[in-house]
Amino acid sequence: MSVNVNDLSITSLETIMAFGINGGTHRFTLDELQNATIANSQDNTALTGKGGRTIGQLKRNKSVTVSGTNGMVSMGLVEVEVGSAGEHKTATPVKIPDYLTVNSNKATTNFKAVGTAGNEIQEVIVKSADSTINKRLTQDATAATGKFAYDPATKELTFADGEIADGTSIVVYYTRNVEGDVVSNISDNYSETVEMYVDALAEDKCHNIYHVQFYIPYADFTGSFDLAMGDSQTTHGFEATSLASACTNGGTKFWDMTVFGEQEDAA
Repeated sequence: MSVNVNDLSITSLETIMAFGINGGTHRFTLDELQNATIANSQDNTALTGKGGRTIGQLKRNKSVTVSGTNGMVSMGLVEVEVGSAGEHKTATPVKIPDYLTVNSNKATTNFKAVGTAGNEIQEVIVKSADSTINKRLTQDATAATGKFAYDPATKELTFADGEIADGTSIVVYYTRNVEGDVVSNISDNYSETVEMYVDALAEDKCHNIYHVQFYIPYADFTGSFDLAMGDSQTTHGFEATSLASACTNGGTKFWDMTVFGEQEDAA
């Protein structure tokens, strides 16, 4: 039976959904897509006859690559690209700077510093009026010349009498525990293969609207991606190779393209 729809204009890229292979659970959905490309290729070698004329083509090595850019960073996509599952942690360490002012030989950190007891904050950097470094103090059990004490329970820094004048700016760098989501890029974990669905909208010549879905049974992610941060939007690029597998219904296919309208479900 031939197809009922012929020429189509792809008018909108909607979403890309990914699931575990062979009918697995949801991994991620990209719904802020800037672009996506399904690149199809094959190697063609000319077969020649008399006088070098082409008498046929030797065709082999078909391949399909899916690539694109999402307008937001997808944590689920990051997990697939680095090959490590993320987790929500109630306490995980982050390093921060803290800019404080000394008064009455004391200052209080904005957060609780954690680490080796008695060495939670390795040093205090004392600034001059012109913001250059005046001196550095190291942590000790009690405040003394060149030394400061820190109490994690009160978050209070204590300095020796006359060590630092009131109103002096100091900087401390320390680790605090936060609640957050963590994904790790581990050196011996590699990108994953997922079941992928690319959804788009299209119109025919009579302006009838259709849904177009590409089903890619085995999308093997390359693990190559950049997260560029700075003076412009951070986007999330991706690339995956479609793997042919006899495990799929219908043989070793790279993808299915299904075009359907707004009608009710099939009987």
